[in-house]
Amino acid sequence: MKLSRMLLLSTLAVAGAIGSTTAHAGAPTCASYAGQGYCQYTGRVYQAYINSSGQIIFYFDTGMDPNAPASVGISGVTVFNAAMYNMADNPDYAKALYASMLSAQARGATVSVQLWGTYAGYMKLDRIWVME
Repeated sequence: MKLSRMLLLSTLAVAGAIGSTTAHAGAPTCASYAGQGYCQYTGRVYQAYINSSGQIIFYFDTGMDPNAPASVGISGVTVFNAAMYNMADNPDYAKALYASMLSAQARGATVSVQLWGTYAGYMKLDRIWVME
């Protein structure tokens, strides 16, 4: 009886962990602050990517409305399911950003990222908050 209860509790714990990592967040939204447009995503780190060219890409679990950036005066956005940071802009910040993304992803924490400006068709990652 005790062993089957332990197995049931273990199964429930694993199912809960799997369920918590697959929860969907809302799409990024856009607004203006002091006359400048930005977008923000709050949710889990769906996917994190870095390449040898020094580009960090943060994927949203729900793509943004293609009209959202333009509605706050941001032009040049052609990728609506991810944001990018170019490591060459600030290598120390880029390392901290990627470490924060991986840490949040590993523990299933909620993050909030702000996106100001564009880079190569992506919204540019500007800051990250790790919650929970």
